[in-house]
Amino acid sequence: MTEFDPQHARYHGQLDNAEPDPLPEGQLSAAAAELALGEVADGVVITDRHGRIRYSNPLAGELCGSLMGLLPGQLLKESLPLLDETGVPLDLSLECGDGEEVPSRREFQAYISREGEAGVDGAPVEISIQVNSLKEGVNLEGFVLVLRHTSEARRISSRLSWHSSHDALTRLPNRQTFEHALQQLLSSNTGPRQHHILLYLDVYQFKVVNDTLGYSAGDALLIALAGILTRCLGKGDLLGRVGSDEFALLLRDCTLEEAKRIVTRLREAVNEFVFEWESSETRPALSIGAVSVDAHAPPASQLLASANDACSAARDQGRNRVKFFGDSRKALEKRRESTWLAEIHAAIREDRLMLYRQPVVALQEKNRVHHYEVLVRMRGRDGDVISPGLFLPAAERYGIIDDVDRWVIRKIFHYMALEQSSGSGGFHYAINISGISLGDEYFADFVLRELTEAGVAPSRVQFEITETSAINNLDRALMFIHKLRAAGCSFALDDFGRGASSLAYLRQLPVDYLKIDGSFVRNMLEDEIDSAMVSTVDHLAKRMGISTIAEFAETPELLEKLRMMGVDYAQGFGIAAAACLPEISGPRPSSVN
Repeated sequence: MTEFDPQHARYHGQLDNAEPDPLPEGQLSAAAAELALGEVADGVVITDRHGRIRYSNPLAGELCGSLMGLLPGQLLKESLPLLDETGVPLDLSLECGDGEEVPSRREFQAYISREGEAGVDGAPVEISIQVNSLKEGVNLEGFVLVLRHTSEARRISSRLSWHSSHDALTRLPNRQTFEHALQQLLSSNTGPRQHHILLYLDVYQFKVVNDTLGYSAGDALLIALAGILTRCLGKGDLLGRVGSDEFALLLRDCTLEEAKRIVTRLREAVNEFVFEWESSETRPALSIGAVSVDAHAPPASQLLASANDACSAARDQGRNRVKFFGDSRKALEKRRESTWLAEIHAAIREDRLMLYRQPVVALQEKNRVHHYEVLVRMRGRDGDVISPGLFLPAAERYGIIDDVDRWVIRKIFHYMALEQSSGSGGFHYAINISGISLGDEYFADFVLRELTEAGVAPSRVQFEITETSAINNLDRALMFIHKLRAAGCSFALDDFGRGASSLAYLRQLPVDYLKIDGSFVRNMLEDEIDSAMVSTVDHLAKRMGISTIAEFAETPELLEKLRMMGVDYAQGFGIAAAACLPEISGPRPSSVN
């Protein structure tokens, strides 16, 4: 139960706004009354003489199945759908004309047709309703309605349900409930035309208030802001407290333009508010992040994370800023990559990385398999295969790609040793080396040691390095290439033609193959410039004694065009997709650990 404190209580505010005149001495203040009504185990609704809601306590919302409750300003008959025992809508007759006699108390048995929001089963709830008339002399001022479950057990259950789903301080839905409601909305989206906006709001100055004025002041500030934000809501909107000083707001059936107007209204309402505590005045503000919610939206947890990222981007630029999710995409990518960091470590530790291979064929020898390129995948915790495009960028950004490289080296050398021991002699394999490994002065020695221990013939091993990584680590790249070529390995320069400095550095790099960048190969049948690029690179390589490999050879027509040009090798879906390394039966060689 919220502790009563006059300074604290004044910020609850709904009854204060509805009844501004001070009460005579000895009567309960509006703030104290609101705190008391918030703790009772029955629903309480106060309306004006026309049946328009002035106040409703949390249990009223729980009874009608609305997470936000019954909002002030709405007509009760529109917000609280009541049925009699036959299922016919029940009229409480709250709209009274002048001079009309109104009973001081009436009681009804009714059923509430619930909205079916988060945590609500949608089944009608049987209640008793007591309608009390508020009069000032002979004049009718309004009504007080008490809504009560017919069974004591349901009353207690309703109270417990509300406490588990709402924040005790602000009386708003808590994070778990808000996220569940958002996910239910996503699950019920019936088509692409449904569009909503999710806002993530951070309270600027909250920490200052907490640190300088105390936690009670911080609590009071949050209560006041919750009230301000609630009064800006429309019917169907959902506001929740999702962090210590963070709110989330779901604007249902809302376009981007409408959301911008609502955001402006929220900011103006908060900007006009002056928080007074003892002798101090504070002017809070909001940082707001926004994200669109439609039929193609990701799960609720990811939507909240995206909105939070946008909010962080807004907060970084100062108070009172708004950022839509597109403006903070880099922040989202960084967050996703940091999540992958722990997963990559776990995958290496749990041996969940997987080796695939894709054939590279000799175009001038009737597409005979010349060698295979080794590719790495990850097996997810659910057994699904995860594409390298999802986790390798994170491995590179956070400097653990060399751990992946070493894992691949050990595993493929072990596999090649098994091939040799099976009596077939084995295929040749091309292994990708990252720029980080290429710049490691100890990496070449590691590779040579693994080659020796596995007993693999170096002539079967080709290393692929990208021109960008080679140029960025030119001295180390040259040392690596010279050491491994001296041992009998070969080298390919990958993605050739993508960088602007390709030709300038090509003569310095003693490679055996040039892999023509797939962006030129893919469209060369339709684009004469791409075709000319492929032809030029092939011609240049031949003059330097270097063989060429075309990537992304995806159709028979492309393969024939490349063969006619004189390109030596090709790989791509037109030949075969990457597949798992086939299993090898036979004794394990004693030279492999």
